[in-house]
Amino acid sequence: MGNAPDDWLTVARLNDAVEAQLLQGRLQADGIEAQLADQNHVQADPLIAIALGGVRVQVRRRDAAVAQSIIEALASGDYALDDDFDPGTSID
Repeated sequence: MGNAPDDWLTVARLNDAVEAQLLQGRLQADGIEAQLADQNHVQADPLIAIALGGVRVQVRRRDAAVAQSIIEALASGDYALDDDFDPGTSID
């Protein structure tokens, strides 16, 4: 344990539980196993979010580098939709 590839590693801390859930979903959509820690505490009492360090987004150590590149891509707007994006009438 300690540096094993299957160990969980925190790659982000967010004070907003919904933002943490969105990040978890993006990571999972890209095939990275992700979990949230302290989510329930932050949702139950948002005032303690800062004291807890926010919701921790965790991935397996072996996926940390890819997860970090996804987080950076999100921050730079690579996943943003164009203003004229049309989702269409149905999803098939």
